[in-house]
Amino acid sequence: MNNRRHANLVPVAALVRWVVAAFFLCTAGLCYVYFKNQMQTTGNEIRTLEGELNTLMTEDDTKRAQIDRLSSHGYLERRRAEGFIKLMPITDDRIVRIHLAGSRTPGTPTAAADAGGELEVVSNRIVAQ
Repeated sequence: MNNRRHANLVPVAALVRWVVAAFFLCTAGLCYVYFKNQMQTTGNEIRTLEGELNTLMTEDDTKRAQIDRLSSHGYLERRRAEGFIKLMPITDDRIVRIHLAGSRTPGTPTAAADAGGELEVVSNRIVAQ
């Protein structure tokens, strides 16, 4: 009879070892390519977003300069002289001073009245504090 019936003709252990090594190398290669592709895509997205940020910062600077120019004293005076802006002087009966609770010393007579943070009308009088 054949004594080599139970002997393996193909070395299965060595073959499995090489298949596992090849599978590991293929997986590592695919992961490397995937991560490099992801890094490239993320870099392009970051570059695009930085460009948009620079554009928005430039627009913000121009808008701030325009706000400063339009709110300058000379510009407002010129617009008032043209009659575009209707300004009226502030009269003394329209001025209101707000005292916060505890802002005065406890010994003053008006400190008790101002304890609730009430409003006090001011008309050209100086209050010694």
